[in-house]
Amino acid sequence: MFAEGYIGIAGIIGVGKSTLTMQLAKALNFEPVLEEVGGNPYLEKYYADMKKYGTIMQVWLLNHRFRQHREFVSRISLGKIRGVVQDRTIWEDTIFARMLNQQADQVISDLDYNTYLDLFDNMVLREMVFPQLLIFLDCSVKTAMQRISARGRKMENAIPEEYLRNLQQNYYQFIDEMESAGVRILRLNWETFHPIDEVVKLVHQYSLRPTSFTKWVRPLRKMGMENEANIPKPVK
Repeated sequence: MFAEGYIGIAGIIGVGKSTLTMQLAKALNFEPVLEEVGGNPYLEKYYADMKKYGTIMQVWLLNHRFRQHREFVSRISLGKIRGVVQDRTIWEDTIFARMLNQQADQVISDLDYNTYLDLFDNMVLREMVFPQLLIFLDCSVKTAMQRISARGRKMENAIPEEYLRNLQQNYYQFIDEMESAGVRILRLNWETFHPIDEVVKLVHQYSLRPTSFTKWVRPLRKMGMENEANIPKPVK
């Protein structure tokens, strides 16, 4: 299912999600839901040592975004707010975990990655609330690097270009997956920022497009019978 009035803004670090989130929320009279940067106790440590803090950072983010997600979905359904524009949805959490697991040095190990996916499945797939519209902002990695530098967050200065390239490719894969699941996707070339009235017009147009959701489920985890250590020994 999807929540009418729930709009997500997706894209790589530095593309301009937060700025559009604020502008679009104001134009639609929705509430902005921003990513927790200042209150994230692991973010600075993560950029300094990804191998050490990669897994716990992803778990913290998943827990934080899940709490945000449940709260605003409930408020929309109860009519307490018209809607929200969210800077990076909970559905995007798996992008970073998958990317860090697939890197040659496996920042997140196979064991930790599978545990993370189990946690994601148990928390998020029970809710199954997709955004009414997911806006994907796309720009070159070079442009993203320039914007990251311009906003001056010290902890982001060490982000390597290759990290953003891998992230961008994983985002392309994610957007295709979401579209296959029936989510409405509005793709915007964000090399230059578009006027907000132009974006609002497209939001209204795309939100009216017909859609049919499929149940997005990940492969079933094994149930334990494949491991002989789990099977009780016969009592003699």
